[in-house]
Amino acid sequence: MNNVNLVGRLARDPIARDSRNTKVTEMVLVTERPRIRDNKVEKDPETGYPLKDAEFHKITAFNGTGMGARQHKKKGDQLAVSGRIHYTKWTDQDGNDRYGCEIIADNVEFI
Repeated sequence: MNNVNLVGRLARDPIARDSRNTKVTEMVLVTERPRIRDNKVEKDPETGYPLKDAEFHKITAFNGTGMGARQHKKKGDQLAVSGRIHYTKWTDQDGNDRYGCEIIADNVEFI
């Protein structure tokens, strides 16, 4: 089963483009996770709060799925995205194989 559920903030404004008969919305969603060292959550020595690491996820939404975000959301806004992981492979100008990973959104919800 290939299911992904993410809650995070937009790293930039959604980018809209049209591809033939399909509207495509591209977004970058930032999620946070606790920083782990030696199997323990690392804490800030001054405040005692847990330190967090950010992860950036490329999100692609087709047609109506991304329409609301395209029209109403901007950098810093919070979203919940559910979808699937999609891997791609291509050859660059120098003939090297390149790989990418993105989340194909099935549902985008405003928070």
